Amino acid sequence: MSHADPWKTYGKTMEDHGKGRMGMVVFSDRNTEYIRKMQETFDRIGLTVKIVVLEDDGFLPEGIGSPYAFFAYREHPGELEEKDLFYNFLELPLFWEVRLKEGRGAVFHMGVEKARICFKEPVQERNVLRVEWHMEDGWVYRTDFYNRFGLRYISEFRNRQGKVDSKVYYSMENQERVVEQPGNHIISLSGQGGLITCFASQAEFIDHYRKEAGLEEDCILVVQDVQSLGMLELVTDRRGRWRHILFLDRDLLDRYVAMGGQNGSLFYTIPEEYLENHAGREALILTASDQIPHLEDLIGELPDMVFHIAANTQVSDKLNRLTELENVRVYPQISARDLARLWDICDFYLDINHYREIYDAINTAHEKNLVILGFGETVHHRELMADVCIYDGTAWEEMVSGIRRMRADPGMLRDILASQQKQKQKIWNRLLQDAR
Repeated sequence: MSHADPWKTYGKTMEDHGKGRMGMVVFSDRNTEYIRKMQETFDRIGLTVKIVVLEDDGFLPEGIGSPYAFFAYREHPGELEEKDLFYNFLELPLFWEVRLKEGRGAVFHMGVEKARICFKEPVQERNVLRVEWHMEDGWVYRTDFYNRFGLRYISEFRNRQGKVDSKVYYSMENQERVVEQPGNHIISLSGQGGLITCFASQAEFIDHYRKEAGLEEDCILVVQDVQSLGMLELVTDRRGRWRHILFLDRDLLDRYVAMGGQNGSLFYTIPEEYLENHAGREALILTASDQIPHLEDLIGELPDMVFHIAANTQVSDKLNRLTELENVRVYPQISARDLARLWDICDFYLDINHYREIYDAINTAHEKNLVILGFGETVHHRELMADVCIYDGTAWEEMVSGIRRMRADPGMLRDILASQQKQKQKIWNRLLQDAR
């Protein structure tokens, strides 16, 4: 399969801007499951995007680019084809050989093993994933990583302590293109004529990449790792490199804001479709503390509902005593399996616990289409809730009345859920308006 030129794809993206679809470039520190969800979310809101990630293992999915691939293969756009490298075809010095050894490959010279060959899955096909070059005492001083084009793409050089001293990215002709030195954060860029320039930080390297790739206009950054705050100089940035920065984690966003960051917000995915809510008798509370105002009042006034209270730690005697009530279930140190089951059976989420949120509770409740209710002083993500579901701190009786009406009136339930679902669309509309 031919490898499409990512910048031709980006050009088509910008053509779509005139057809009512806005084109945008979104950077992320690394490729994860969140990036797939992000792509799906952008598609659902009618936004065509180009994704660029700042970590590249050589196996990025089609449609996702990186600065390293850009500089390594910019001289051969569209020429590469996906293929595997059979271990017998590994390029070696004259008189060196490869053999099978204990379910893996090995490189030998004069009867001495020089490297281990690790195979891709399925290993029985014996295609090269990486080659670990080692000394006779076992020290792996260099590891070569091969990519989806069957080419050596990255070499990591390690010291005796196993720490990476340098990391090299290669062109199709096996020439050095990018060299990183993690210890001092220096990145060097080379071309066919040798060294082009050096950068004192990853942020400077990304600036140069954006200029060379024609991506100097407003870009959005998605941050998943706390190290990115420093490596990308996000807090000390005075040049406005990023129009907006999205965080997948509230703690990361709070840290960014506490350090002076002003253009950050949480990233919310929009599901392909919302599950049906039956306004059943199951309600869920996730909490890291026993400070849950009016919990016993709600339990007493709604005896026909079951309250599932789950924690990520052991729970206090105060919560344990509630298990004596017929309509209460308490789950200390809840397992992933039990939590998944509760998300499936519950139709209401009560955001009434003080202190921190656990398990991305509100966003998950939103995606699972649970009705989210809370008190003004306890809600963790007001922006995801329908206004009518946020009650004054002492208005627990109104919350009880609201739950009863929703359970009795399908039309009211439908309207509240529709209002709740629109909240994420409003967030994205504001963000995209700011990014225009």
